[in-house]
Amino acid sequence: MKKIVMALACGATVLVVANKTFADTEKLEKTFSVASGGTLSLDSDSGSVDVVSHNLNSVDVVVYIKGPDADDFDIKFEQDGNDVSVEGDRSGGWGSYRTNIRYEIKVPKEYDLDIRTGGGSIEIENLVGKVEAYTSGGSIKLGEITGDVDVKTSGGSIKVEEVAGNIDAHTSGGSIKAKLSKQPTEDCRLTTSGGSVRAYLASDIAVDLNASTSGGRVSSEFDVNGTVKKNKIRGEINGGGPKLTLKTSGGSVSIDKL
Repeated sequence: MKKIVMALACGATVLVVANKTFADTEKLEKTFSVASGGTLSLDSDSGSVDVVSHNLNSVDVVVYIKGPDADDFDIKFEQDGNDVSVEGDRSGGWGSYRTNIRYEIKVPKEYDLDIRTGGGSIEIENLVGKVEAYTSGGSIKLGEITGDVDVKTSGGSIKVEEVAGNIDAHTSGGSIKAKLSKQPTEDCRLTTSGGSVRAYLASDIAVDLNASTSGGRVSSEFDVNGTVKKNKIRGEINGGGPKLTLKTSGGSVSIDKL
Protein backbone atom coordinates (compact mmCIF):
# COMPACT_ATOMS: atom_id res chain seq x y z
CA MET A 1 0.00 0.00 0.00
CA LYS A 2 1.23 3.52 -0.72
CA LYS A 3 0.48 6.79 0.96
CA ILE A 4 -0.34 9.86 -1.18
CA VAL A 5 -0.69 13.33 0.29
CA MET A 6 -2.26 16.14 -1.77
CA ALA A 7 -2.31 19.82 -0.89
CA LEU A 8 -3.93 22.73 -2.73
CA ALA A 9 -2.28 26.13 -2.66
CA CYS A 10 -3.23 29.46 -4.22
CA GLY A 11 -3.77 29.71 -7.97
CA ALA A 12 -3.25 26.55 -9.98
CA THR A 13 -0.53 25.08 -7.83
CA VAL A 14 -0.99 21.42 -7.00
CA LEU A 15 1.38 19.44 -4.82
CA VAL A 16 1.47 15.67 -4.66
CA VAL A 17 3.89 13.66 -2.53
CA ALA A 18 4.14 9.88 -2.84
CA ASN A 19 5.84 7.80 -0.16
CA LYS A 20 6.42 4.12 -0.93
CA THR A 21 6.04 1.53 1.78
CA PHE A 22 7.11 -1.51 -0.20
CA ALA A 23 10.39 -2.35 -1.91
CA ASP A 24 9.24 -4.31 -4.96
CA THR A 25 8.08 -2.37 -8.02
CA GLU A 26 5.92 0.73 -8.21
CA LYS A 27 4.46 2.75 -11.05
CA LEU A 28 3.43 6.32 -10.26
CA GLU A 29 1.35 8.24 -12.81
CA LYS A 30 0.27 11.88 -12.90
CA THR A 31 -1.29 14.07 -15.63
CA PHE A 32 -1.34 17.88 -15.66
CA SER A 33 -3.43 20.09 -17.95
CA VAL A 34 -1.19 22.80 -19.44
CA ALA A 35 -0.85 25.07 -22.47
CA SER A 36 2.10 25.28 -24.83
CA GLY A 37 5.01 27.47 -23.77
CA GLY A 38 5.42 26.19 -20.24
CA THR A 39 8.42 24.48 -18.66
CA LEU A 40 8.95 20.99 -17.33
CA SER A 41 11.55 20.96 -14.54
CA LEU A 42 12.83 17.61 -13.31
CA ASP A 43 15.43 17.30 -10.57
CA SER A 44 16.16 13.77 -9.39
CA ASP A 45 18.89 12.25 -7.26
CA SER A 46 19.07 9.40 -9.78
CA GLY A 47 17.22 7.81 -12.66
CA SER A 48 17.03 7.69 -16.43
CA VAL A 49 14.73 10.15 -18.22
CA ASP A 50 12.80 9.72 -21.47
CA VAL A 51 10.83 12.72 -22.78
CA VAL A 52 8.68 12.78 -25.92
CA SER A 53 6.31 15.40 -27.31
CA HIS A 54 2.67 14.86 -28.21
CA ASN A 55 -0.18 16.90 -29.70
CA LEU A 56 -2.06 17.25 -26.42
CA ASN A 57 -2.24 20.07 -23.88
CA SER A 58 -0.96 17.95 -21.04
CA VAL A 59 2.18 16.82 -19.26
CA ASP A 60 1.96 13.10 -18.55
CA VAL A 61 4.48 11.66 -16.09
CA VAL A 62 5.08 7.98 -15.36
CA VAL A 63 7.74 6.98 -12.83
CA TYR A 64 8.94 3.40 -12.44
CA ILE A 65 10.66 2.58 -9.15
CA LYS A 66 12.10 -0.87 -8.55
CA GLY A 67 14.52 -2.43 -6.10
CA PRO A 68 14.99 -3.42 -2.46
CA ASP A 69 15.48 0.22 -1.41
CA ALA A 70 12.52 1.63 -3.38
CA ASP A 71 10.83 2.79 -0.18
CA ASP A 72 13.73 5.23 0.36
CA PHE A 73 12.93 7.19 -2.83
CA ASP A 74 10.24 9.89 -2.73
CA ILE A 75 8.62 11.64 -5.70
CA LYS A 76 7.06 15.09 -5.53
CA PHE A 77 4.92 16.67 -8.29
CA GLU A 78 3.99 20.33 -8.46
CA GLN A 79 2.18 22.56 -10.97
CA ASP A 80 2.19 26.34 -11.19
CA GLY A 81 0.24 27.62 -14.17
CA ASN A 82 1.63 25.95 -17.28
CA ASP A 83 4.84 24.91 -15.52
CA VAL A 84 5.29 21.45 -14.02
CA SER A 85 8.06 20.31 -11.69
CA VAL A 86 9.05 16.81 -10.61
CA GLU A 87 11.50 16.06 -7.79
CA GLY A 88 12.98 12.70 -6.92
CA ASP A 89 14.66 12.59 -3.51
CA ARG A 90 16.62 9.77 -2.01
CA SER A 91 16.39 9.31 1.73
CA GLY A 92 17.91 6.80 4.10
CA GLY A 93 21.58 7.71 3.71
CA TRP A 94 24.07 7.39 0.87
CA GLY A 95 25.58 3.96 1.35
CA SER A 96 24.81 0.98 -0.84
CA TYR A 97 21.67 1.80 -2.81
CA ARG A 98 19.74 -0.79 -4.79
CA THR A 99 16.99 1.03 -6.64
CA ASN A 100 16.28 1.59 -10.33
CA ILE A 101 14.39 4.76 -11.29
CA ARG A 102 12.96 5.57 -14.70
CA TYR A 103 10.94 8.61 -15.79
CA GLU A 104 8.77 8.50 -18.92
CA ILE A 105 7.27 11.90 -19.71
CA LYS A 106 5.10 13.38 -22.46
CA VAL A 107 4.92 17.15 -23.00
CA PRO A 108 3.26 19.45 -25.56
CA LYS A 109 5.18 19.95 -28.81
CA GLU A 110 6.09 23.53 -27.83
CA TYR A 111 7.53 23.28 -24.33
CA ASP A 112 10.78 24.02 -22.50
CA LEU A 113 12.74 21.41 -20.57
CA ASP A 114 15.07 21.63 -17.58
CA ILE A 115 16.19 18.06 -16.79
CA ARG A 116 18.71 17.15 -14.09
CA THR A 117 19.52 13.67 -12.80
CA GLY A 118 22.21 12.44 -10.44
CA GLY A 119 22.88 9.44 -12.66
CA GLY A 120 21.19 7.94 -15.70
CA SER A 121 20.69 8.44 -19.41
CA ILE A 122 18.55 11.22 -20.88
CA GLU A 123 16.60 10.92 -24.14
CA ILE A 124 14.47 13.71 -25.59
CA GLU A 125 12.47 13.39 -28.80
CA ASN A 126 11.39 16.12 -31.23
CA LEU A 127 10.57 19.40 -29.50
CA VAL A 128 10.12 23.12 -30.10
CA GLY A 129 11.60 24.84 -27.08
CA LYS A 130 14.68 25.40 -24.97
CA VAL A 131 16.39 22.27 -23.68
CA GLU A 132 18.67 22.07 -20.66
CA ALA A 133 19.74 18.56 -19.66
CA TYR A 134 22.38 17.47 -17.15
CA THR A 135 23.35 14.04 -15.83
CA SER A 136 26.13 13.03 -13.47
CA GLY A 137 26.68 9.85 -15.46
CA GLY A 138 25.00 8.58 -18.61
CA SER A 139 24.47 9.31 -22.27
CA ILE A 140 22.35 12.14 -23.68
CA LYS A 141 20.41 11.74 -26.92
CA LEU A 142 18.25 14.43 -28.49
CA GLY A 143 16.01 14.25 -31.54
CA GLU A 144 15.13 17.28 -33.69
CA ILE A 145 15.14 20.36 -31.45
CA THR A 146 14.00 23.81 -32.56
CA GLY A 147 15.47 26.01 -29.86
CA ASP A 148 18.63 26.46 -27.83
CA VAL A 149 20.30 23.38 -26.35
CA ASP A 150 22.53 23.17 -23.25
CA VAL A 151 23.51 19.60 -22.34
CA LYS A 152 26.21 18.18 -20.08
CA THR A 153 27.18 14.76 -18.73
CA SER A 154 29.97 13.74 -16.39
CA GLY A 155 30.50 10.56 -18.38
CA GLY A 156 28.78 9.37 -21.55
CA SER A 157 28.22 10.18 -25.20
CA ILE A 158 26.11 13.04 -26.54
CA LYS A 159 24.13 12.81 -29.77
CA VAL A 160 21.95 15.59 -31.14
CA GLU A 161 20.04 14.56 -34.25
CA GLU A 162 19.38 18.15 -35.29
CA VAL A 163 19.26 21.53 -33.60
CA ALA A 164 17.88 24.74 -35.08
CA GLY A 165 19.32 27.09 -32.51
CA ASN A 166 22.41 27.56 -30.37
CA ILE A 167 24.15 24.62 -28.70
CA ASP A 168 26.49 24.07 -25.77
CA ALA A 169 27.38 20.40 -25.21
CA HIS A 170 30.04 18.97 -22.91
CA THR A 171 30.98 15.52 -21.66
CA SER A 172 33.79 14.55 -19.34
CA GLY A 173 34.27 11.32 -21.26
CA GLY A 174 32.57 10.25 -24.48
CA SER A 175 31.98 11.24 -28.08
CA ILE A 176 29.81 14.12 -29.32
CA LYS A 177 27.85 14.22 -32.55
CA ALA A 178 25.57 17.12 -33.45
CA LYS A 179 23.83 18.55 -36.51
CA LEU A 180 23.26 22.30 -36.81
CA SER A 181 20.61 23.00 -39.45
CA LYS A 182 20.24 26.78 -39.02
CA GLN A 183 22.49 29.75 -38.47
CA PRO A 184 23.37 30.12 -34.76
CA THR A 185 22.94 33.56 -33.23
CA GLU A 186 25.31 33.01 -30.31
CA ASP A 187 28.60 31.20 -29.67
CA CYS A 188 28.34 27.40 -29.69
CA ARG A 189 30.53 24.72 -28.09
CA LEU A 190 31.01 20.97 -28.43
CA THR A 191 33.71 19.80 -26.01
CA THR A 192 34.80 16.50 -24.50
CA SER A 193 37.63 15.43 -22.23
CA GLY A 194 38.02 12.18 -24.16
CA GLY A 195 36.33 11.10 -27.38
CA SER A 196 35.67 12.27 -30.92
CA VAL A 197 33.69 15.37 -31.91
CA ARG A 198 31.74 15.51 -35.16
CA ALA A 199 29.69 18.55 -36.21
CA TYR A 200 27.42 18.56 -39.25
CA LEU A 201 26.63 22.07 -40.50
CA ALA A 202 24.16 23.37 -43.06
CA SER A 203 26.11 24.55 -46.10
CA ASP A 204 25.27 28.25 -45.55
CA ILE A 205 26.13 28.46 -41.85
CA ALA A 206 28.68 31.21 -41.14
CA VAL A 207 30.88 30.87 -38.05
CA ASP A 208 34.32 31.58 -36.65
CA LEU A 209 35.68 28.06 -36.20
CA ASN A 210 38.01 27.01 -33.41
CA ALA A 211 38.56 23.24 -33.67
CA SER A 212 41.39 21.44 -31.89
CA THR A 213 42.47 18.11 -30.43
CA SER A 214 45.29 17.10 -28.12
CA GLY A 215 45.44 13.64 -29.66
CA GLY A 216 44.08 13.00 -33.15
CA ARG A 217 43.29 14.90 -36.33
CA VAL A 218 41.02 17.78 -37.30
CA SER A 219 39.32 17.81 -40.70
CA SER A 220 36.76 20.04 -42.42
CA GLU A 221 34.63 19.70 -45.53
CA PHE A 222 34.26 23.49 -45.51
CA ASP A 223 36.82 25.95 -46.84
CA VAL A 224 38.28 27.79 -43.86
CA ASN A 225 39.88 31.22 -44.14
CA GLY A 226 42.53 30.97 -41.45
CA THR A 227 44.94 28.44 -39.98
CA VAL A 228 44.64 24.81 -41.01
CA LYS A 229 46.89 22.29 -39.28
CA LYS A 230 46.80 18.57 -38.50
CA ASN A 231 45.43 19.03 -34.99
CA LYS A 232 43.96 22.54 -35.22
CA ILE A 233 41.76 24.58 -37.57
CA ARG A 234 40.95 28.19 -36.81
CA GLY A 235 39.30 30.68 -39.12
CA GLU A 236 36.16 31.83 -40.87
CA ILE A 237 33.58 29.63 -42.56
CA ASN A 238 31.33 31.44 -45.07
CA GLY A 239 32.67 34.82 -43.96
CA GLY A 240 32.54 34.19 -40.24
CA GLY A 241 29.97 34.73 -37.49
CA PRO A 242 29.46 33.49 -33.93
CA LYS A 243 32.22 31.29 -32.52
CA LEU A 244 31.96 27.53 -32.97
CA THR A 245 34.34 25.74 -30.59
CA LEU A 246 35.00 22.03 -31.12
CA LYS A 247 37.53 20.56 -28.73
CA THR A 248 38.67 17.19 -27.42
CA SER A 249 41.58 16.11 -25.26
CA GLY A 250 41.79 12.78 -27.06
CA GLY A 251 40.14 11.88 -30.35
CA SER A 252 39.40 13.29 -33.78
CA VAL A 253 37.41 16.39 -34.70
CA SER A 254 35.50 16.71 -37.97
CA ILE A 255 33.31 19.36 -39.52
CA ASP A 256 31.05 17.96 -42.23
CA LYS A 257 28.35 19.35 -44.49
CA LEU A 258 24.71 18.38 -43.98
